Amino acid sequence: MAASRIEGRMYIEETGAGDGDIKVTVEGQEYTAEANYDLDGDGVDDTVTVLTDDGHVAYIDENADGEADVMQTVRADGTVAGQARFEPASGDWVAERPEQHPAPPQDEQPMMIDTPHGDRPIGPATEDTDNDGNPDTAVVTTGTATLLATDVDGDGSADQLVEIGDAGEVTITQHTGDGQWTLVEQGHLDHNGRYTAEPHPPAVATDDATWTFDPPPAPADGPAARPAPGTAWA
Repeated sequence: MAASRIEGRMYIEETGAGDGDIKVTVEGQEYTAEANYDLDGDGVDDTVTVLTDDGHVAYIDENADGEADVMQTVRADGTVAGQARFEPASGDWVAERPEQHPAPPQDEQPMMIDTPHGDRPIGPATEDTDNDGNPDTAVVTTGTATLLATDVDGDGSADQLVEIGDAGEVTITQHTGDGQWTLVEQGHLDHNGRYTAEPHPPAVATDDATWTFDPPPAPADGPAARPAPGTAWA
């Protein structure tokens, strides 16, 4: 489920931004998350990306069977720092040599978020929320929520953030200065995906805790990160 707000309007997508769920198996437990990035450029989202403190973790479905085959830890500069491959027979993730990705085309450059600690890349815009034919919103999964970052003016930097928590709570903030984001609206989504705004939210600047993304713990047999129960997985 996804939401974004442009020029006073709230858009709700009940099916979410990706092309389907990807299953990840860790130590015999299965987790699912919606694919939100097209890694191979074939027009179908095949990867779940999860923000970390210094980049993101990518869970990649290479053969389009709905299950993650490769797990990569990716630094903020796009360098793949670690990689592991899932072995169905043993149920283990086995470390392997990281495969570096080529630089993305210009229209797939990551959007930036201006935080109190400097600019952070969050992935390319994939959603066109104002229906002008150009993607303006990047959708990423954090530890406990889905984050939609919208570039309103097309300068490559996010101007608005919509955070949707696991329980349907919605928080909307706007960029109001260098490293400063101000709360402009709060609300919630019901079980049917209908959004209701809370009346007159206080205009409050976000604090440093807003920009703390806890990475999933690393598996014992490889350098890549893994999902943790109750964090990024539905």
